[in-house]
Amino acid sequence: MRYLPLLDDAQRRAFDHPPKWTAAQRKLYCSLPDWATQVLGSLVTPHSRGGFVLQVSYFQATGRFFSTDRFRAADGAYVQQRYRLGNVEWARYDKATRFHHRQLILQQFGVAPFEQVEAAVRTQVTHFARQQMNPVAVFCSAVDTLRARRWEVPTYAALAGVVTEAFRTVEQQLTTQLAALLTPAVRQQLDALFTTDAEEPAHPHRPYRLTTLKRSLELMRPSAIRANVQDYAVLQPLFTQVYPVVQALDLPEEVVRYYARYVERAQVFQVRQQADKKYLMVLCFVVYQYYQVGDLLTETLQQAVQTHRNAAQRETQERVYRQQQDTAGQLRELLDGVVRHGTALAQLEDVAFSFAHTNEEKVAALLAWLQTPEVTTFGELRHTAQQLRKTGGGSASGPYYQVVEERSRALQRRMGEILRRVAYEGAPDSPLAQALAYYRARDGQLGSHPPTGFLKPAERAALGEAASPVSLYKALLAGHVADHLKAGKLNLLHSLRYRPFDTYLLDGATWERQRDALLQQTNLLELRAAGPWLDALQAKLAAAFAGTFDRLAAGTNPGVKTRAGGGRPRFLTPARPADDEAPPPRPLFPGPGLISLHEVLHTVNQACRFTDCLQHWSPRHRPPRPAERVFFAGVMAYGCNLGLTRMAHATKHVA
Repeated sequence: MRYLPLLDDAQRRAFDHPPKWTAAQRKLYCSLPDWATQVLGSLVTPHSRGGFVLQVSYFQATGRFFSTDRFRAADGAYVQQRYRLGNVEWARYDKATRFHHRQLILQQFGVAPFEQVEAAVRTQVTHFARQQMNPVAVFCSAVDTLRARRWEVPTYAALAGVVTEAFRTVEQQLTTQLAALLTPAVRQQLDALFTTDAEEPAHPHRPYRLTTLKRSLELMRPSAIRANVQDYAVLQPLFTQVYPVVQALDLPEEVVRYYARYVERAQVFQVRQQADKKYLMVLCFVVYQYYQVGDLLTETLQQAVQTHRNAAQRETQERVYRQQQDTAGQLRELLDGVVRHGTALAQLEDVAFSFAHTNEEKVAALLAWLQTPEVTTFGELRHTAQQLRKTGGGSASGPYYQVVEERSRALQRRMGEILRRVAYEGAPDSPLAQALAYYRARDGQLGSHPPTGFLKPAERAALGEAASPVSLYKALLAGHVADHLKAGKLNLLHSLRYRPFDTYLLDGATWERQRDALLQQTNLLELRAAGPWLDALQAKLAAAFAGTFDRLAAGTNPGVKTRAGGGRPRFLTPARPADDEAPPPRPLFPGPGLISLHEVLHTVNQACRFTDCLQHWSPRHRPPRPAERVFFAGVMAYGCNLGLTRMAHATKHVA
């Protein structure tokens, strides 16, 4: 059976061979426990005695057994000298003797043989395979589980066979179930993705339908947004048809992501030639791409709204500044007129309340004052005041909503189709959710009285004063939708990042049905009854708080100092103790001068090994790993904005 590429050649040799010990480690591991010393005394032949000692030593270090041809010469020589075995013919340490020693060692160490626990290991590996976990991670997890539960660690071939068989079994089960669930209509829809729009052979200017759905444009241009909305509209009916099949298969998100990413990177003919898995791959691609495009449109909406707000705020500030410069003279004239008018009114008040004049004289004085040029000039100031108020001087928010209204057209070109196509959901009694439903039901054509329950009082007032209420309303609606999406009050049900929070959790029925199994998988069986555990934790916490407060009250805490006048204490940060034995710090990079970027990356990689995290996207069909300098060239190409093409021409000697 051909195994999955779980370990490379060097790792496989290290796994299937005994460890390389230093002199101190060899002395430690080759020291036998008491029971092994007694067994060693009962053995007669040198090869049996030496083989037993080495098997016990290797088992103490790795939990594994090794054949004679893999014994290390240095370990054999040390055992011969320490236990005075004389000349040992290791070839005579045959399979039957090794098997007998293996059973004895497992029994004495209390370790279960792999044959007895193989079914449990297969169950765990199959569970991870259903989640499409990386096969390498599954292999390492199986090894860790074997050692943690005191089970025997088998050879690489045995464990790799279990992992490979689990993944292939899961794939076969999925394809078999899918063949029974696919209806002719759904199969026809999926087959149509392998054709072109003109039903003719594909070429660069006439791509397959599947190829066109792979391209998601992460741009803010209206044309790119319209293209993404069109892809979303194409995927929506497909998703509606295939999603019940995904639910029936009970595919985890990791499985959907794995097959979808394979389709994204593979050519169409590579997917089509997978006769037994092509429908599973395309089905997962449709679901995952529908999620991705929905998330992309949601991010586009939020970014477009934020850009619109920033531009509106900047333009508002600029307008306010220009208005202050332009209206300074008008405002000064208005204030001067008010001051002069107030002085005249004070004089008229003195005449009106004076007992030295008759009523006829007071009326004559008032009429004479009304006919003066000052009153005429003051009446003309009313037009100046109205003009100032029109330009925003009389509004608490200034011309902000006027700017939002004027810039609404540009925002609508970006987000209008998104709000009509993407079905955001909220609480049933949410005014914003009701307004969105009204907007989608009328296809964006608002009537004279759209829902305004979600608007703030200032926004309602601005809407009543707007020259184009519809434009302002659509901009405000988009802003509230973006805010509610960010706050989690609006959600996208079929999404990767904007789903309701409850969908990320196990449902109650699944928890009740699989509670014990889930607790066992996560090693949390002691929390089956959480009450006593929480009570003990609460008691420890209360005791810790009590001890802390007692030390504060007694003044014995060196990190807290009371103030002279009482009140809040002062907390002191203790100084770091000096380490006399620590070597003097040395700079990570050389002194002043020019340092090549390749040297910087190489030095950082020696410290943290970041290139180990760069793995091939396919966990099953991986090409040989390139040299580290190839990774450095790729990092520099992206980091310096050179592009892979220019970097490839400049570094032909690297690959």
